[in-house]
Amino acid sequence: HALCSSSEQVGMCLGVAIHDTSQVLGSAMSYKEIFDDEVALKVAAITKLTRNLGLAIAIPGLTYMHAKEQSKKEDDAEKPVIGESISGLNTFKKYVPSFLVAFIGMASFRSTGDFFLGSDVEAYQATMDFIGSDLSKYALGTAMAGVGLSTSASSLKGVGWRPFAVGASGALVVGGTGFTIASLV
Repeated sequence: HALCSSSEQVGMCLGVAIHDTSQVLGSAMSYKEIFDDEVALKVAAITKLTRNLGLAIAIPGLTYMHAKEQSKKEDDAEKPVIGESISGLNTFKKYVPSFLVAFIGMASFRSTGDFFLGSDVEAYQATMDFIGSDLSKYALGTAMAGVGLSTSASSLKGVGWRPFAVGASGALVVGGTGFTIASLV
């Protein structure tokens, strides 16, 4: 809040700098509650969902390119060479992770709901208020508790300091990138 001068910058910084979608929305919701700033929440959500949509294109494309490169390196004639197109369910599953299909499905589901509820402004507002204010707080709290409760402190005991240093370095790079992009807005 002290480093970003506008609501758009705060939302952009949160959407770019935080990796997990639920954490972006959780931090943006907290910011909204503390500073009464709906714009920062909306910009953070749009920024993060735009990043996620980019992954819907990048992940299958990069997977395909990697598999194609690997097939070129293999000299075994029995292995089939990957063709120029993705065909068949098994090939589709190989290149497109199930979480990506779920993300696109839920985005489509939400867009369909917006389309059908959009004509009735009161029903739309009541539904969005329930989902955005009431339901999402409990769902986010439950999800965060599930992650926290499944983490064992004893599993971190013998890891050493290096993974934490790498994580801190990564967080500084991503946070710095988010702040830089938000400053350009």
